Amino acid sequence: MPRHILFGLIFLALISFVGVSYYYDLQKRIHELVRPGPEPAPYLAIPPAVSPSAPLRKVRLFFPSSRTDNLLEVEERDIRSSELPSEEAKQIIAELISGSRERRLSALPAETGLRELFVTAEGLAVVDLTQDASLRHPGGLEMELASIYSVVNSLTHNIGKIGRVQILIEGAEAETLAGHIDLSRPFSEDLSMTVLGGSAKSSGAP
Repeated sequence: MPRHILFGLIFLALISFVGVSYYYDLQKRIHELVRPGPEPAPYLAIPPAVSPSAPLRKVRLFFPSSRTDNLLEVEERDIRSSELPSEEAKQIIAELISGSRERRLSALPAETGLRELFVTAEGLAVVDLTQDASLRHPGGLEMELASIYSVVNSLTHNIGKIGRVQILIEGAEAETLAGHIDLSRPFSEDLSMTVLGGSAKSSGAP
């Protein structure tokens, strides 16, 4: 075979190899660009607007004890830091809904969704839950009280700019969560029913 034809065939083979390599590399890059990110938690209507690279910080969540009635116990979790208290608060509520990792009782029914959460300039956190928080609640005065203060204490104890918490159901004030505790007024932190101890400071306690 003449040398110039051999060189031509080698050149064409190299071009083909480079072209195929470029094609597969391009396909890989396109796939990475369009590949969907992690699905937001189904119980968050509006996912927190925090960067996935934001520093982590530990928070203390309050769950009803599975051993002692009318008692809250603490679990530590990591959330992403944010300058906006509402964005940290959304992560805290999401962790409460996801449930205990240490076999404690549920703070809120697993079907509960967070419709919205905002914090006013006066330090009032407004937590708007779906009706599942009420309809699927196991009931009972003690469990209702535990659910309310799981939410209230988890927010006020971890976020300094939150002093009180107002719980809404489906965007409106509800008479109660499960038939006993008045939800028409905001609640303040009350650690008297937790392992941390402390005197009651709640404006919403029955």
